[in-house]
Amino acid sequence: MTSLPQETHTITPRRVKFDWQDTPIQWVAGDPFTSHFYNALHLIFPPIEAWFCQVFKQALPLVTDEKLRQDVIGFMRQEAIHGGAHGLVLEHFQAHGIDSNRYMAFLRRQIDRALGDRIFGIPARRLGLERWWLNTRIGIIAAGEHFTCMWGKFALEATNIESWNADPTMLDLFRWHAAEEVEHRTVAFDLYRHIAPAGFFHRLFLMTGVVPILVLHWTMAMRFLMRHDPNLARRPSLFREWPRAVRAGRLLSLRKIAGASWRFLLRGYDPRTEADTSLALDYIARSPAASTAR
Repeated sequence: MTSLPQETHTITPRRVKFDWQDTPIQWVAGDPFTSHFYNALHLIFPPIEAWFCQVFKQALPLVTDEKLRQDVIGFMRQEAIHGGAHGLVLEHFQAHGIDSNRYMAFLRRQIDRALGDRIFGIPARRLGLERWWLNTRIGIIAAGEHFTCMWGKFALEATNIESWNADPTMLDLFRWHAAEEVEHRTVAFDLYRHIAPAGFFHRLFLMTGVVPILVLHWTMAMRFLMRHDPNLARRPSLFREWPRAVRAGRLLSLRKIAGASWRFLLRGYDPRTEADTSLALDYIARSPAASTAR
């Protein structure tokens, strides 16, 4: 077991509530592409965050560091609340003509088949790979959390976000979620280092799988939403609209995403240097939904 740097901050779950009554599907006014780029997270996050909790629950008995144990528990509680908050948005979308139930069932099946307790349909225990498969799935979560931290940092540092002409409730949801991703950004990687090999080649193996799968499912989710949005007459072009949204300061560039992917592989990688916890706590202190939860 690897010893870990200690921090005094306590990861706190916040039972936020949002009122979606007046939120449109295209919540960034005049920009359906950016709206659905972020709306894809409502589809992706609930099942994937439930899977995060499932894997971390399996790993918890192996944690010998008490501070890390408490961080893992706080992480799971935050992720459960995140998934529930995004799931309620899907219910709101269903009332406005986008029924995602079949899509979500499909996504849950995909996650269970690819990342459940079986490898190619065979229980990992029977193959003698139960611990390796648990370590690998924790590493996959650590790689995924690296990207959610990157997104969280962008959402919190965007200086022009008030000029997006966006629905304030949806904007608060995303920034609250982004802040908590920054807040717990170290947990998955700390757990990975604590119980699993965190060497270059294992991380390279993880990243070469995570990036294409993330891109595939994000693109699929966007296409689903655009195809079923009753207010969208023409589907925006990914190759034309993404650079435009980057220039407008609404999305990260591919160059920055590629750079972040490479940093995860470096020997000295530490998520503590990827963002600032105080920035996250500052937004949580003024978030309308988090204020209501307090």
